[in-house]
Amino acid sequence: MKFKTIYILFNAVILISFGFIFLMPLLLLGSDYFTLFVSKNWIAGVLFLVTLIIINGYFLGNWKLFRLLENEDWHGLIRMLEQRVYQKGRMRRGSIKMLINAYVVTSSVNKISGLESHLREKKPTLLKIYALQFGIPYLLKMKDDPKSAETYFGRAAELKSVPHRDWLRWSYASSLLLQRQFEAAKVTLLELLDSDPDPVLELLTVHGLSFFANVDPELAERVERERRSLVGRYTSERWDKKIESNSRHIQIVLFNGIIRDAKQWLFDQTADTSENPPEAEKTVH
Repeated sequence: MKFKTIYILFNAVILISFGFIFLMPLLLLGSDYFTLFVSKNWIAGVLFLVTLIIINGYFLGNWKLFRLLENEDWHGLIRMLEQRVYQKGRMRRGSIKMLINAYVVTSSVNKISGLESHLREKKPTLLKIYALQFGIPYLLKMKDDPKSAETYFGRAAELKSVPHRDWLRWSYASSLLLQRQFEAAKVTLLELLDSDPDPVLELLTVHGLSFFANVDPELAERVERERRSLVGRYTSERWDKKIESNSRHIQIVLFNGIIRDAKQWLFDQTADTSENPPEAEKTVH
């Protein structure tokens, strides 16, 4: 449904509903009681009209923004938001989030780094709020420049009350693995696993730790225990739904291949175990 139609219907429904409630005493009880009713409840009527004016003012003030979103005019949206942020200095949360998303949709990811630099100078508090989103350029070039990713995600993960800390820590561990800093990566992944992350991130963490299992028997036992726990909680179909429901995280989109590999590892290991039971179990049967 077109935005303009929704706007008109919204106002029509609100005004008709209010008119019906406000005029009902006149229709049912006559003009004398209606006059008394109005004299006692006029403040409610004024408050309603003021609220309606404020809501309409918000919609009209952002009319261009809503039309650009409706038409999926991402380049036009970027131009408008960049004017707000860079020229007018209106660095509001909603504008920053939409601008980052528009950069991603139009494959203008390099501009996210410029926005990060601008906010670091003008409004650094927003960097913490959108630390995960500002990490997108570092994720995309992590293979070529893992050191920059390590610096960014390591610093971001240590910020106080930063949103999505677990995903930042996992990204930090990934940058360490690419630099072959295996011991530091293992410590970070173990700390992440101990923090009870969401299931998708738990799967990625256990899968990452499995690469250290061959040289660490104690860790191998824990990896197997965690793997069995994940298999017991989720079927293959439920994993697919879980991954889909987490697609709001940019890491899910960027590392979809790694996530699918981790899921395959999870159930392939289960199949191998069932086909080749331990010697003790073979003896019993």
